[in-house]
Amino acid sequence: MSIDSTPYADPSYFKVVLQTPMIVGVAGGADAGKRNVCNSLVQRLSETYSAKTTVISLTDFYRELTEDERILYEEGRFNLDHPTAFDFDLLQEAVMSLLSGNPTTIPVWNDEHHTKVGTRLIEPVDVILVEGTLVLYPKSLRELMFMKVFIDVDSDQRLTRRVSKPNRRGFSIDKVLAEYVEFVKPMFEDFIWPTKKFADIIIPRGVENKAALKVLGNHLEDHLKKRSAVDSAHIRHPPIWNKHLAAPQQQQQQNSSTSSPISVTPPTRSKNGSPVPSISSLGTNSPDESISSSTRSNSFRSFDYLATTAESSYKKLPK
Repeated sequence: MSIDSTPYADPSYFKVVLQTPMIVGVAGGADAGKRNVCNSLVQRLSETYSAKTTVISLTDFYRELTEDERILYEEGRFNLDHPTAFDFDLLQEAVMSLLSGNPTTIPVWNDEHHTKVGTRLIEPVDVILVEGTLVLYPKSLRELMFMKVFIDVDSDQRLTRRVSKPNRRGFSIDKVLAEYVEFVKPMFEDFIWPTKKFADIIIPRGVENKAALKVLGNHLEDHLKKRSAVDSAHIRHPPIWNKHLAAPQQQQQQNSSTSSPISVTPPTRSKNGSPVPSISSLGTNSPDESISSSTRSNSFRSFDYLATTAESSYKKLPK
């Protein structure tokens, strides 16, 4: 049996490894401050690391209502917090398109009239924050995420925020409370709270928890730096797939002559402050192979969808 390796001889075949953006899901109950957490992360990554970051809200992916559902909505008797109220298929299509590095159009939703009023274009970015009460609910959507975050805020505090903020639909306090008791609270208990078990990071008190946000931001920046280190190594040492395919015997001899593994130490900083990977080796493997091997072994989470590791899915933008 023989395998045709011709398609893999082109180095650009593996180019997607260095271009895949990072998807971070941010879930939690209604009025938990998910958007504020995302805005805080966007500001930090954009200002301190010049990373292109965008936020996608689940509330922009409501599905259009039927005539009967529209009547219930006008009367305040339609459940807007149930999973069936959202178009998860459209959201997943948008996320997959962004993962492929394509400019993607997403809907813009009007909360007051509960209908789509237009679209907006998202250019390819490094980090995509997907926020919403139920973003961790569909398994197929969770599997596209590099990291999953749950904002854990006390229900009384969330209710206080809900009553205090302006109501775009003109509901009285009595009607807001009735909606909370009939729809919001039961949906949180039945569908939102159970998704907490899927979270990689849980942040109590939301945006008020500065220490937790700092840890989360440091973690994201750490992976951005690793992506930058991998990109720099590929520039200094271009891929040698053709060489490997053309001379497999030579590669076998090279591998047999090395008995010790490659170790990659944490990146140090140069005089200008940019991270510089420090690679120590007892063998003769190329630096390109060393970094790739370390990235796989130390991966925070395997990104099976694009058959690559999450660590190598972003890059540091030039100043």
